[in-house]
Amino acid sequence: MISLFYAGALGLFAIILSFLTVRQRLKTEISLGTGDSEELLAAQRAHGNFIEYALLFLALSFALEIIGQIPDLAVAILGDVFLLARISHAYTLIGGGNIIFRQMGILFSWIVILIQAVWAMIISGPWLLSNFYGLNI
Repeated sequence: MISLFYAGALGLFAIILSFLTVRQRLKTEISLGTGDSEELLAAQRAHGNFIEYALLFLALSFALEIIGQIPDLAVAILGDVFLLARISHAYTLIGGGNIIFRQMGILFSWIVILIQAVWAMIISGPWLLSNFYGLNI
């Protein structure tokens, strides 16, 4: 259920970023591509970059939570950090902040996904070795 909350929160944020992209399209009257508009490019990339990372985060989050071999608190902390990181990243791209917010956003997004990925491999590795290669670890 924890991952479901983050799926909802990230879904809402995706709609907000989509709205900001459409607003820039209407403002610049560019219906396809970005033309020469840096603002439209920034809004489009904020939305696209968000989706690229959010899907990977959610897949790993749901898998780790369902397997249940990590504490619920860890799932929640990783979700909080990821959500704040993506908001920070998008905030800068949309024009609201210093480049440090974007840099911190991507860094913490990477850290969260790295932790999730390593944790998933640690949990699944022994099972794979045992069931596919006959090794008991």
